Amino acid sequence: MEVICELMRLRPDRVQSYRDLHERTWPELIAAIRESGFVEEYIYLLGNLVIVIMKCQDFREAVRRLAGTEVYRQWTTEVRSMLVEDKELFGTDEKIVDLSPVWDLSKF
Repeated sequence: MEVICELMRLRPDRVQSYRDLHERTWPELIAAIRESGFVEEYIYLLGNLVIVIMKCQDFREAVRRLAGTEVYRQWTTEVRSMLVEDKELFGTDEKIVDLSPVWDLSKF
């Protein structure tokens, strides 16, 4: 099982919109996430920093399958409009950054 962690930075004026959108997550999106292979997903906020933790068997395959759905493309367009780059924190111009795992308790 793979565990993936992503970071994103929201525009400060869109934090509540992001929360509201996730309070009304589309049922079709939930179905697509599960059907694509994601087993668990958690989203945390610290100010306007978004931390997403996902579990799946094969992350690349799950992302490929999910990205092929229209509902995901619509959702992602909405969410990406709320994001900003944070080159200082992320070290890149990308709006979404996958973190590299360093340590995993389950391996001991």
